[in-house]
Formats: sequence, structure tokens, C-alpha cells
Amino acid sequence: MSKKEKKNKEEIVEEKEAIVEVEVKKPKSHKGWKIFLGIFIFLILLLATFVTVDIISVSKYEKGPYFAILTKRYKDGGTREYTGLGYKVIKYNQVQGRRDIELGSWKLKYNNTPITIQDVDLAIETLEDGVEAYEKYNKKFVRIHSTLHKVDTKKRQLTIGYIDDGGKYTLDIICKMVKEQENLEELETGKEITIIGTLREYKEKSKKNNNTYIIENCFAEQ
Repeated sequence: MSKKEKKNKEEIVEEKEAIVEVEVKKPKSHKGWKIFLGIFIFLILLLATFVTVDIISVSKYEKGPYFAILTKRYKDGGTREYTGLGYKVIKYNQVQGRRDIELGSWKLKYNNTPITIQDVDLAIETLEDGVEAYEKYNKKFVRIHSTLHKVDTKKRQLTIGYIDDGGKYTLDIICKMVKEQENLEELETGKEITIIGTLREYKEKSKKNNNTYIIENCFAEQ
């Protein structure tokens, strides 16, 4: 066998070995990427769960937030601001003012100015469409000018509202007072009164009751 033939034979053998090596070579493993992707998806779901829990707890039960960070304290008696993933919570605790909790986006701003309403105006709105009026003021911080009809010192609540002769527009507003409100027994029925608080509940007119709103965390001034 000539040197040339021998060389050609060796080259053929090397090529076959190279082909075999390529054929038996295992594909690259993607296990690392799969683990990373799994961890990433898990973290996204976990964060989504945290956000959902806070939103439901605050909006429905007025508890929490549990997974938002305290970012600001106000010198108004104890109001605190919390920031979460895409949302903000403000827990109002003014010395004499707002005492509710508000949920919103990061654009939510501190606001201690109540919506001012005259009892007769609220009575008219309610008669026209009670559900719409309730949705308009539900969970809102309000100031209502009205007349004091009843003081219940045991339950610590006042009944104010508008009364018309025919009873068509008559509206009761029950104010549940904060514990700091003193001297309830000194308030005089039949006289004008101004209350501030958060509107929480609406009861439609029935045979036994007038249209009724419930206001919580009330302060009263006469």
C-alpha cells in the first residue's frame, strides 16, 4: 500500500470517528433554565397572592395591610401610609377628624377634607335613587349638617336627619360616635348639629323604618 493510499485510509477513518462522535453527542441540558423559570413564576404568583390578600383585607374587612411597607407617618394623631406592589393604603387616625382606611393606587393622596352635605339634599338624592346615592357616598368621609333627634348614651350613637310633614323625604342618619367624643348627654335634641364621619351602610325605607344611613367614627359639634 502506497503512502498516499495509507494517508487516504487514515483520513476516512478519522472522518467516520468524527461522524460517530457527532451522532452520539448529547444535546445541551435546559434543566437550569427550567429551574430559573419555575422560581420566577413562583415568585410572581406569591407576589400576586400578597397583593390580593391586602386588597381584600383592606377593602372588604378594613384590616391590614399585611404585605405593604410603612412609608409615612403624619403628625395628625397617628395616620399612617403604606405602599405595596402597585397600591397604597392610608389608615387615617386624626385627633378629631378622619378615622377610616382608604385603598388606592400609588397616586392616592392624603385627604382630610370631608364631603359636605346638607341633610335635605341627601334626603332628596336618596328618594330619587337610594342605591345610586349610597354608591356615591359609600366609604366616603362626610360632613353632614342636620338636626339632632335622639341621643343614646348607652350605645354611644346619635340619630339626626331630615323630617318633612308628609314623610316622603324623611331621612334618618345614625351616627356611631368615637370613644373620644365626650359629653353626649349635653347635646340638645331639636337643635342643629354638624357631624363628621365615614358613611358605611344604607337601609331602604320599610314599614317600620325610614331611609337610613349609618355613619361610623363620628365626631359631633353643636
